[in-house]
Amino acid sequence: MIDWETERARLGLFAGVLPRAIGSSIAAGRGNPETGIPAAGCGPRQVGETAIDELFIAVNSVIRDIPPMETVEDMVARCADVADEFLRLGPAGMHRDPGAPRILSRDRKVFGTTSFEHIDYAVDAKLPASVAALDPYADGISSVRVMTKRRAGARWLIWVHGAAQGRPDDLYAFRAAHLHKKLGYDVAFPVLPAHGPRRVTKVSYPGFDPLVNTLITVRAVAEIRSLITWIESHEPAEISIAGTSLGGPIAALAASMDPRIAAVLAVVPMLDMHATLAHHMSRGGPKGQRLASLMRDESVREVASVISPLSVQPIATPDRRMVVAALNDRVTWVSAAQQLHEHWGGRIHWYPGSHVGHAISTGIRHATDGFLSERARPAGPAEEGKRAIN
Repeated sequence: MIDWETERARLGLFAGVLPRAIGSSIAAGRGNPETGIPAAGCGPRQVGETAIDELFIAVNSVIRDIPPMETVEDMVARCADVADEFLRLGPAGMHRDPGAPRILSRDRKVFGTTSFEHIDYAVDAKLPASVAALDPYADGISSVRVMTKRRAGARWLIWVHGAAQGRPDDLYAFRAAHLHKKLGYDVAFPVLPAHGPRRVTKVSYPGFDPLVNTLITVRAVAEIRSLITWIESHEPAEISIAGTSLGGPIAALAASMDPRIAAVLAVVPMLDMHATLAHHMSRGGPKGQRLASLMRDESVREVASVISPLSVQPIATPDRRMVVAALNDRVTWVSAAQQLHEHWGGRIHWYPGSHVGHAISTGIRHATDGFLSERARPAGPAEEGKRAIN
């Protein structure tokens, strides 16, 4: 049954796309001296990019499948049942070393002019017994696209995609051929659960089930760490990791749990998926506002604390940490990227555009290429011992 009031509220987002884009661009053009966010400038390109962000949000609000309110309330109540256990375990207790992967298949494929290997592998995410049955990916089968010259001493880069990605065209979106041939990296593009060929009926990530969101994130980090063990068998010179949007916090978590990661890059990161959902749903009329309040529930925050990049610290040295922040990001917000930078230290690249617009920025390409072209120094014993912040 369609909730017409909510449908009207969601469709009404389209009418406000341009006014919101103009207002946001004017505000971003001024910057915020109190918080240290620089001015973005304001012009036709900034307004156009911001309008694309707003249109992206409006389209997703209409096509997103929203469960009945009672179902979401039950999902949030389930968080309260395990919140104490999650708080006790903390990030270090939840993100346990999954060990080496079991390779299931390796197939040579071509997308356009780019040749790569598609590898399926099995991973034991080692979730707590109390919630393991809720994992939609309990079979442990993971996927990754790899470009490698099969030589020892190579620099490896793992790039974690954003929401609604995970398809072969990621190889173009993240410039796989450039990273491989020009920068000299062997590259791996893992496919996140609920994305690309790993989509499961009625499972959204991120979705409205906070506990499942958290478990899928824990699994995603485990899959990357297991992939790193496989990469180590190729005797790499060093391993770096990057993540875009939803992939940003996943890359940050992996870099905080695994001392084998020498450098970490987060591009327009989605710092808190439940806060992001709440912000966008709050525009959707009374039902959207009720959903937003559920996503902000204290039990949701407690459960999700084990996947918060702000609860851990990368083991890579500060000079090998970098955040890319879009000054007029309407999807995940510039304040999220700024928070991560302030927590990390290290470097930040301010981009005077939007979340979606970052993909076409020459400035971002030059900044990330410069960062990735530098050699990371090995972590010392003290740095290797760093783990989750209590």
